[in-house]
Amino acid sequence: MAASQSGLANQAILDKIDQLRDLNIKSIELPQLVVLGDQSSGKSSVLESLTGFSFPQAPGLCTRYATQISCRREPEEYIAVSIIPRQGADAETENRLRAFKRNISKLTSDALVQIIQDVNKIMGIRMTANDTDPSLCTFSNDTLKIEICGPEQEHFTVIDVPGIFRVPSPPFTTDHDVDLVCNMVDFYIQNSRTIILAVLPSNVDITTQEILKMAEKADPGGVRTMGVLTKPDLVTEVATRKAITDLVLGKGKQLRLGYCIVKNRSADDVHSTLSERLAHEKAFFDKPAWREIEGLRRCGIGSLKTRLSDLLTNITKKEFPHVKADIKKQLEQRRRELESMGPSRTEHSAQRMYLGRLGSKFQAVTQCALNGYCDSEALFTEVPSLKLITAITRMNERFANTFWERRHKRHTSSDWDDEDEAAHDLVENDDYTSTQDLLLSYPELHDIVETDSYECLEAEAFTDDSIMDHIEKVYQLNRGPELGTFSGSILSATFREQTEKWEPLVLAHVSRSIGLVHDYISKLLTCICPDKQVQNQLWETVLVDELRKAYARAMEQARFLLRIERQGRPSTYNHYFNSEVQKKRQYRMEKIIEAESYADSQSENLVPVSSLYNGVINKENAQQIREDILDVLTSYYKVSRKRFVDNVCRQVIGHFLLEGDESPLKIFSSELVMGLEDNQLELIAGEDTETRNQRSKLEADIRDLEAAMKVLRV
Repeated sequence: MAASQSGLANQAILDKIDQLRDLNIKSIELPQLVVLGDQSSGKSSVLESLTGFSFPQAPGLCTRYATQISCRREPEEYIAVSIIPRQGADAETENRLRAFKRNISKLTSDALVQIIQDVNKIMGIRMTANDTDPSLCTFSNDTLKIEICGPEQEHFTVIDVPGIFRVPSPPFTTDHDVDLVCNMVDFYIQNSRTIILAVLPSNVDITTQEILKMAEKADPGGVRTMGVLTKPDLVTEVATRKAITDLVLGKGKQLRLGYCIVKNRSADDVHSTLSERLAHEKAFFDKPAWREIEGLRRCGIGSLKTRLSDLLTNITKKEFPHVKADIKKQLEQRRRELESMGPSRTEHSAQRMYLGRLGSKFQAVTQCALNGYCDSEALFTEVPSLKLITAITRMNERFANTFWERRHKRHTSSDWDDEDEAAHDLVENDDYTSTQDLLLSYPELHDIVETDSYECLEAEAFTDDSIMDHIEKVYQLNRGPELGTFSGSILSATFREQTEKWEPLVLAHVSRSIGLVHDYISKLLTCICPDKQVQNQLWETVLVDELRKAYARAMEQARFLLRIERQGRPSTYNHYFNSEVQKKRQYRMEKIIEAESYADSQSENLVPVSSLYNGVINKENAQQIREDILDVLTSYYKVSRKRFVDNVCRQVIGHFLLEGDESPLKIFSSELVMGLEDNQLELIAGEDTETRNQRSKLEADIRDLEAAMKVLRV
């Protein structure tokens, strides 16, 4: 009873695999037996012996397509013939081919010839060299399905593919047909769940058989290939018979499934029954020459069919769960791909909705990118360069540090770096270099940004005659009638000269920031919009022009801030300025006192009044003015620098590039989409032929995979 139940379970699984095969889902590898061999290898005779189905031998009726032959146990005896259309056939062709059905209770030679002729006609097969219609073909990728049913049949399915041939016979066969057949055979044997039945004539050198080389290429370990040796009655040489015997015995280069040997019926034997042929075969292998291998259950068609039936059942049971998992996985993948394409976009309303969703997705991801919420979107893990605020913050910090250490032309004292604030260490990295390369990747930015790399050099070293000599020169060229003071133009001139590095440093930093933002927008659009046509049209026809305007506004704001700080009259209402001036004067007094002090007998520091008089009171007017100019310049520079760096980072980068209402990151939004004209929508989001074909293919795949899942659930 248990064995019977097991047999029924096996039968049910094999039936499901056959039903899946009828769906012809090429992307799903199904367990199957595939028979292949060269023309005249005896392949047709082997198939006939295995299935009881005899292909007609009339001219023009040899195998021109894959043929699936299924034997099934049914109460009534009949043969059903149908066609499984090739994958990718248009709807009209598929319906026409699937409509072909032939059911016959008894198969006669004349009936079979008529059926094959009808099949060839509906498939568009050229049957003779006189068929010159260019729409006809010699071989087809459609599959002929033959079901042989009866009470004595056992479940057995095998797939026959056209015989390999190497030399075309124009005009009937061409080089294209040679390649087509090779590709067809290769398609079937590449399937990792296929058992390859390589039919090889015994009377030729096995090592020269191309079909065995093809099988070895598809199955390098030989784990799913079985050799079937035919025509042993044509082997007359003892050495050749010994080589054949050694193969069956498992000697020499061996396939994991080994070799079987069968005897074909002779070319003149056209009337014997299957049982008579089996008897003749058994008598042949009982002869002394073959008796050594006769008891190995590898001789004769009966042994071969038993082994193949067991192999097919075992591989089907083993692979069935994996087949089911593959179908489920591919169905989910196809659904995701179709969902990512959005709804069909033939109407303007659908086009607007599609773009609107893209815009909303763009803004949602961008808010996460600006707020640093990188755990909320998988995109940030897949494309780390989308972490925009991280890159911008790192660049701003480096910009501020560079501005602190190198932004001035001359140090204004020998201990400039120790003036109240500690200089930040400049971390040397490739951020600037890689960001500069981004600018070169986007030619649409070249007339807006500074594409030349700018490296801010160290300030000139302080010497006694450097900054003071410069101040003296400016003072002498610009002095007025003031007594004990100096004009604002002198401070402006010295400040402008001291800040001459600011412009290239700021413009280079803003340009690099624009490069980061532009690259972010481009990459994010690529990630959320898989349709290349939509992506390219949206970028070229709408976004680039608007983005250029936003970047130009940011660059103009940077230049505006430079003009205010460097070209305008020095001005501040920050009390920090006066505090710095007083500190400079106090510092200068402390230096004088320190230089003139001495220790008395009680180890107390004393300063002679005369020294104070000479150092503080008895100064030349010009020297006092120069020192005052230096103190004011140094103090105002510190105030201006702090204010300027914050303004650049907050206004130009923060407002104009990141978060302002006219930021480039705000351009692609649902509001932009709502303002597009119908012709713009059609140009950007209308589906081209390739997209429509892709959508149709995905929908067809989903239908087939859903049908496959339904088969598995029954």
